[in-house]
Amino acid sequence: MTPPTVSPTDFHHPYKPYDIQLQLMQCIYDVLSENKKIAILESPTGTGKTLSLICSTITWLRENKTNYLAGISNEKENNNQSENDDDEPDWVNETYKSSILKDKLHLLNEYEKHLDEIDLKPLLKLSSASSLPLSQKRKRTKVKLDVTIKEDEFLPKPYTEDASTPIDKKKDPTEVSRQINELLAKLEAKQPSTSSTPLQDKYQNASPNPVKIYFASRTHSQLNQFASQLRLPSFPSSFSKENDINEKIKYIPLGSKKILCINPNVKKWKTTEAINDACYEVRHSKEGCPYYQNTPEWHTANDTLAFRDNTFAQIHDIEDTVTAGETLGVCPFYAIRDSIPGAEVITLPYQYLLSETMRESLNLELKNSIIIIDEAHNLIDTINSIYSSEVALNDLIYCINGLQVYLSKFKSRLNPGNRVNLLKLIKLLNVIAKFIKENFKKPGQEIDPNDMLNDSNVDMLNIHKLIKYVKVSKVAYKIDTYMQSLQPVEEHQSEKKNSSSSQPLLFRIMSFLTSLSNPKSEGQFFFEKGSKVKYMLMEPSKQFQSILSDSKCVILAGGTMEPIQDFYDNLFPSVPKDQITSFSCDHVIPDSNLNTFILNEPIWEFTFEKRNDTQLINKYLFQFFIKLSTSVPSKGGIVVFFPSYQYLDHVITQWKSNGLFEKLNAIRSIFYESKDGVDPLSDYSETIAKNQGAILFAIVGGKLSEGINFQDDLCRAIVMTGLPYPNVFSGELLVKKKHLEEKILKNGGTKQDVNIATRNFFETICMKAVNQSVGRAIRHANDYANIYLLDKRYATQNIKGKLSHWVANRIQPQTTVDSVMLETRTFFKLHK
Repeated sequence: MTPPTVSPTDFHHPYKPYDIQLQLMQCIYDVLSENKKIAILESPTGTGKTLSLICSTITWLRENKTNYLAGISNEKENNNQSENDDDEPDWVNETYKSSILKDKLHLLNEYEKHLDEIDLKPLLKLSSASSLPLSQKRKRTKVKLDVTIKEDEFLPKPYTEDASTPIDKKKDPTEVSRQINELLAKLEAKQPSTSSTPLQDKYQNASPNPVKIYFASRTHSQLNQFASQLRLPSFPSSFSKENDINEKIKYIPLGSKKILCINPNVKKWKTTEAINDACYEVRHSKEGCPYYQNTPEWHTANDTLAFRDNTFAQIHDIEDTVTAGETLGVCPFYAIRDSIPGAEVITLPYQYLLSETMRESLNLELKNSIIIIDEAHNLIDTINSIYSSEVALNDLIYCINGLQVYLSKFKSRLNPGNRVNLLKLIKLLNVIAKFIKENFKKPGQEIDPNDMLNDSNVDMLNIHKLIKYVKVSKVAYKIDTYMQSLQPVEEHQSEKKNSSSSQPLLFRIMSFLTSLSNPKSEGQFFFEKGSKVKYMLMEPSKQFQSILSDSKCVILAGGTMEPIQDFYDNLFPSVPKDQITSFSCDHVIPDSNLNTFILNEPIWEFTFEKRNDTQLINKYLFQFFIKLSTSVPSKGGIVVFFPSYQYLDHVITQWKSNGLFEKLNAIRSIFYESKDGVDPLSDYSETIAKNQGAILFAIVGGKLSEGINFQDDLCRAIVMTGLPYPNVFSGELLVKKKHLEEKILKNGGTKQDVNIATRNFFETICMKAVNQSVGRAIRHANDYANIYLLDKRYATQNIKGKLSHWVANRIQPQTTVDSVMLETRTFFKLHK
């Protein structure tokens, strides 16, 4: 795409921005101003992507917020105003806006001054018990710091099969009274108040921020990095200077209860799922949670409001909010939720944004919002993962045995409702296990979920009621934790290491059972390798549609976004092309700091049929690494990516058998990634730090191919050995391929269209992995390295066109090993 014309817009960047940063910020600003629906932005690591996103979006927001507050949206798509209204003179619109904003501005100004005063009294001063209100002192004395798990805690509450909530046989009258009082309090809160509103209550509506910026990323550390970057710029107020408003950025970080919970009796359960269930149980217990009560009194208490105001007074990362909650004796998870209406910028993990259920539970309002999804190359896979599930035969057998042990241990202490439902659950899991044993033939074999439950005795079971039982009784985390408590520590750690998911086993199985009721049009059940049944979402665009519909704009940003056609096809196929902007930054490094070489001689072909050729491995590949090792300065590391563990192991074995491994190791110390071995990165890094030559063999899609920074001397050369095509015979890809074929033919496509789409499908998966791997090399403006692509297929137009632009734009004319090595030595002489 041609870079946008840079206008003199001041984006309030804290440093002197590079030209490409100005282009990126202008592109984002224009997308928002022109009411485009989607922006796909590729900005390589080291180009200041996060700051560019912050400066452009907040600048636009500050310039347009008063219109939204006054109800004058410039959204063309709304079309609520007539053409005559659009043509009103500026002074008419400004007069109208001023009259609407007059009262709001007074309160806004008052609130900002209040926040300035908080700045002068850091929250840490509140940590002494003497500074806390008496009510909070009383609260704190209630907390019993008993973090051991007693046997009674493995027991669920008595359960009545058809009840919506667990009930005690002898209901505590004080508990009934408490619930009635809560209901009355809620009812009273909805009634119009005749008394004057306290000043602090006014602040609750002081800054409703009708347009919010949501920033979603994959990891906790990436969200914290965003918060640190958000502190750097300084933005002018959204309101005219004469109003004397020094407007702060109202920022909150959303996170899980595992991160934010401060109740030690809940946090002791360790996993996210267990903590969620334990939190529910504590909040609904007779004693309740000392840090949170869902009552009007708690939501408007001085300490709750103090938490909100301290959160808005400065930009805090999520650890700071935990400290604030502990200091004030207020639950950070629920206090942050109360702060959402006043927030201007909100960070959140992928799952919180992409799961509709999660958004509803948090009361996230996406109307008119600007949604930024960072590291968006993972987006489609993440949506598929959130809405997919699987269960293995071994997991079912283990879970059935665990349920039987649990039932045997606690049978006499469980009420009939719990006993009956646990027996039904065991029966259901046995039926599914039997189906897998009798019907598994090969990966990719599709399954009708009705066949899975086609058992003579299963008709007595109601899956929906069983799912409801597990959800309402909160029994899953008790059973899972009990099962873990019976395991030796070594066995539990081994199981956790070998597990594909950190989610507790029974929660995973219940997630799979829930998917049995999903519409067939959205996903497919099938067998996968390892005697697994998997449910896979087939159309992620349907799950993404509600986000697109509600938001003002969705910005997808990442260091490597190619091939972007994947987003068009799978996330927003029905969005008009004129509503989508795509933009790819060049790198901040000069052209002289990076070369890309493609070796396209006939011998360089690592197809599945040819890659095990002895001459290719022992002569050409080995000699290439010998020559590269002597051409790259010894203090600079070489990182080599192989398509799979199996192929790397085959190459290493070949070289060791004929003495080649020792020859290469004598020139550079060899480190390599293995499926079950120790992570070689620390030893490799230590060798490089000593200015000793080293070479690291890694795996595409392995631990070292994403999220690791091989900056400076850690990587002066990065090599892709072949193209990492996925295993086309995996059950998942067989099902996806069939679904793609059926969809094309159903829409009137031809067999040729199917072949082209299938080829692009596999190439897209492959090249996403390549772009992520080679993106590890250049990490900042002064970094330099060479990229070597070892396969003649990289020279084809299809493959070359799917490389990240900043890599493809630096492809050199040299194509033979000798010419490439000559250019390599020249390159490193220039950077000596």
